[in-house]
Amino acid sequence: MLKLNNWYLRLLVSYFPILVLTVSMIIFLSFIAVNEISRSETAKADKITTGYVVNSVERSIREVEFNVLKEAEANKSYAAYLNGTSESTTIKYNVVHSLRSMIEDNDLVESIYLYRQSDNSVLTSSGQTDLSEFGDREFIQEANHNRDYQGWSASREFREYDGLKPVRVISMYKQTPLPFGKDGILVVNINLYNVEQLIGSMTNHQVSFMRIIDAAKQPIYPGDGTAPSGKVLTTLTSGSLGWTFESGLQAGHLRSWVSVVSYVWVIIAVLTFVVAIVYIIWVTRRNYKPIRLMMNRIQALQLRGSDGSVVKMDDLTMIDRALENLIVQSLDHEKEQQESIVLGRRQLFNELISGQRGDKMMERLRRLNLLPNVGQYAVMVVRLNRYDDFQADNTLHEQNVLKFALGNVMQELANSEGLQGWGEWSASDRITFVFATDDTGPQVQDQLRKTALVAREWVGEHLRFNLSIGIGSIVNDWGGIGRSYRDALNGMEYQFAIGHHAITYSGDIPQDQPRGMFNYMQQCTNCVQEFRLTNESWRDTFEQLFKHFETDVMKDEDILSFIQLFLQMLSRELKELSDSLNECLDGTRISELLVNLRGTSALPEMKELLSDYLVQVYDTYVAMSQAKGYKTMITEIRAYIQENFADPDLSLKHLSDRFEISGKYASHLFKLEYDMKFVDFLVQLRMQQAERLLVETEETVQNIALQVGYANSITFGRVFKRLTGVTPGEFRKLKMRPSTLTLGAQGNRDEATTE
Repeated sequence: MLKLNNWYLRLLVSYFPILVLTVSMIIFLSFIAVNEISRSETAKADKITTGYVVNSVERSIREVEFNVLKEAEANKSYAAYLNGTSESTTIKYNVVHSLRSMIEDNDLVESIYLYRQSDNSVLTSSGQTDLSEFGDREFIQEANHNRDYQGWSASREFREYDGLKPVRVISMYKQTPLPFGKDGILVVNINLYNVEQLIGSMTNHQVSFMRIIDAAKQPIYPGDGTAPSGKVLTTLTSGSLGWTFESGLQAGHLRSWVSVVSYVWVIIAVLTFVVAIVYIIWVTRRNYKPIRLMMNRIQALQLRGSDGSVVKMDDLTMIDRALENLIVQSLDHEKEQQESIVLGRRQLFNELISGQRGDKMMERLRRLNLLPNVGQYAVMVVRLNRYDDFQADNTLHEQNVLKFALGNVMQELANSEGLQGWGEWSASDRITFVFATDDTGPQVQDQLRKTALVAREWVGEHLRFNLSIGIGSIVNDWGGIGRSYRDALNGMEYQFAIGHHAITYSGDIPQDQPRGMFNYMQQCTNCVQEFRLTNESWRDTFEQLFKHFETDVMKDEDILSFIQLFLQMLSRELKELSDSLNECLDGTRISELLVNLRGTSALPEMKELLSDYLVQVYDTYVAMSQAKGYKTMITEIRAYIQENFADPDLSLKHLSDRFEISGKYASHLFKLEYDMKFVDFLVQLRMQQAERLLVETEETVQNIALQVGYANSITFGRVFKRLTGVTPGEFRKLKMRPSTLTLGAQGNRDEATTE
């Protein structure tokens, strides 16, 4: 006896409602929908098709009629032929040529001929003949007696000559000359066979039929008068032709099928219902066996609760609990396996770059197939610069995503250069790649350099962080990869000296030992002393120091150590002299400078950054040193400028040579005393004098330009208009009152640059 919670009963009962509902709806809806839709849509489609055929036939025959009448009316040769008393070969030729052209231009036309009543002659596309010898003379005689008839004739037989085979045609005639002439008749004959071909191309004889009869009840289509084998659904009449079009479906097609649907479909539905019931019972019994077996195995496990008691649950809950435990165990196992694979690969990578060699390690490499067995190999170390900023600017998830993107980018770029790579993160801020290639020679080094350069530019542009890259030596087997790795790390220690765009190649490191450390310390001391004495030669000493850094190929840390030593010495010498110097040489400021120096990618960039800082400190120091006597000097400089502002050679360099001070210091004094730069003061004097001369004298603009220190009137005019808003000539015409000009720093710099 089956229990209610038995799987077999559950499956069997759950299928029946769906089965009964689905089959019932299919039987009912299918009968109604098919019967109704088939009847209405078939009649509608047949009517549309028949209407299309009627329109097409009418349009084609109307087009023939229109073209013939248009040609007969437009061609003067027709009237000349009908009315001419003398025979003209040219006129006949023109008419014959016209008739032939119209026959050839339309496939429906069988013939067109012209009857001239004056001499009972007929002109066809073949030539002229007497009416008594013309094969269609009876139709002409009938038309001559019934000239007022309009429209097309019934189906008839036509032959041009008595000996020819007759052709079924319909004909139309018109009195000529058009429209109501009495000189003759124009006859057009349409070949009904061609009309049948036209209609046949628009009708599917396998599905539907069509019958056409004319006003005289003679068959037009089909030509043999065969009666249709199906029921007529559509009947249409053509007013212009007088034809009746009848159409319907061939016997044995959709209509006949629908006629028996009430019997056939019901029988099919009943049989389907019976077969479905039998099939469901059979499928349910078959599916029940493995489920029962699975339930027996699960029940044998005796799943228990947390208190050790047996948990009572139905079959579905028991299966769900068992599957849940199985899935959790599978996921845990898969996760452990993946972690084991990752750790194993990373350990193997570390053993490879550390230079270890063993049969077991080599066998693992061959099995993983991460690197080819033969070829050339090189290690590339990629380091994220300013890693602290990278961590501060990105969350942990973002850091992982960016690192993943970096690894993929390096792999793809290397592949595009023909290199096969394997990369692992060997430190939090460093990823190491082992690249292999089948190529030999110097092109391998070029491939590595190009990969590194493109990767650094792409990462800087898209991922927004900077890289330092070291390329190790190229080796010929796996055993040399450890040496290549050490060379790459060693090369990265010389980034400032030999790096190109923060990329170093270990082969560029010279083997000669650098000069002694004492020489660098002495240079630093000399530079600080010259700086302390405001001797401009400190700049040359600073330049020489960086040249030695480059030529001696010093390590990055050594260069930074000497720079730090230099800044410490400078701070000890100058820091306590003034508050402004204390601010420039503050420990926090120097620490920030060292961080920025460490973030540079080459010595020129480092030198420029440090030079800007030292110039700022030097200007502050010089200004402080000369503060006591600068007022007297600035007064003398101002007076000198006022006396010599018309000199076109007057410049900061000129003042520097005249008063034996630096040009930058002179500019600094002007800014400090007058809150105005030298070029601002000079242009102000020149423009004030120019305004006075324009108003008070009749001098030319060129002469005034020379008198205020400009080499030509073009430069003078451009500066004058930029500052006053008008040209010198307009200023003179307006007789504007001279004013005191206050110039923008940028405009003055432009003017001074132009000079």
